[in-house]
Amino acid sequence: MKHIAVVVAGADPERVAEALRAAVGLSLRGDRVEVALAVRPGRADPRVTRAVATLRALGHRVHDLGDDSAEASAHLRALVHAADAVEVWT
Repeated sequence: MKHIAVVVAGADPERVAEALRAAVGLSLRGDRVEVALAVRPGRADPRVTRAVATLRALGHRVHDLGDDSAEASAHLRALVHAADAVEVWT
């Protein structure tokens, strides 16, 4: 089983929703998926809410790192370093 990090670095709600759907798809292969939302989407989107809830229900972690703090940057670096594979969505 691989550990896949999905980093969502874009704020466009369409891209965020697409990235999270891709993360759900990756999780269905049996791999462990961990998502980092590096930027908060500009508006509440039911597709984003649903995908995040699905990932969490399947036992995967979704981290909201939507600020520029040193702590968020350190957490993101640690997540990427620990992963076997990384997907970045902009």
